[in-house]
Amino acid sequence: MRQLPRRIRRRLRDAMLAPRFGAIVAINTALPMVALTFDDGPHPEYTPRLIELFSRYGARATHFLVGASAKARPDLVNALVDAGHVVASHGYAHLSLVRLGARERRDEIQRGVDALLPRRSDLFRPPFGHYDLATARTVRALGLRCVMWSSHIRDWEPSTVSELRARLERALKPGAIVLLHEALFSVTANNQQDREPLLEAVEAVLAANADKVRFGTIDELLAQGTPELRIVEKRGEDSFIDAQEPGTVQRALGDILLP
Repeated sequence: MRQLPRRIRRRLRDAMLAPRFGAIVAINTALPMVALTFDDGPHPEYTPRLIELFSRYGARATHFLVGASAKARPDLVNALVDAGHVVASHGYAHLSLVRLGARERRDEIQRGVDALLPRRSDLFRPPFGHYDLATARTVRALGLRCVMWSSHIRDWEPSTVSELRARLERALKPGAIVLLHEALFSVTANNQQDREPLLEAVEAVLAANADKVRFGTIDELLAQGTPELRIVEKRGEDSFIDAQEPGTVQRALGDILLP
């Protein structure tokens, strides 16, 4: 195997590892069904508005919640589940897991899961999308399934409603998992923290596609097809992590303390 080109060796390695340690990046289905997923909540203003908006159009979503925020507002967690949405873990303190030691990483993931009890699912999404095989092994050992995405619309960047709507429309392919943010738990100086443009874009897309696309949860999408699994190894730049500042969630909840 060492005689094969490095690119081919990597593909063979990933193919062997994906069934056990691969992250779900999409669902293989021909049905016009999409999973919209929201990270970094819950948020005291935007989460209730999303619940009302999705209810109006008979749609559901999957929310990857930061444990510290969920612990501070269990009423919002309950409201999401009661409205038919799925709540899943996005870690406890929104840390880059690939930068933690084995024990710290396991504790950070477990705390995030425990903060959602008893409403949690077995789905998990790592903060910043930072992931590697060591993290994948921890996630599997804890009985969780990692969910990444097939598309994102860069909703953390300053954008107009029309720009966000156009990007979201392009992402609506059968079996797609779309990354969105109902809040920004941590940000850099150039991030767009106001979620109002996103909410307007999501509403426009739901209204325009109500009779063409079914917007369901990850679990509902999985019931209609098979998961596409991919080995994800992403660390990101240290300078990006160092530049993070408190986002809208901490300010809205009164600067959550993260022991």
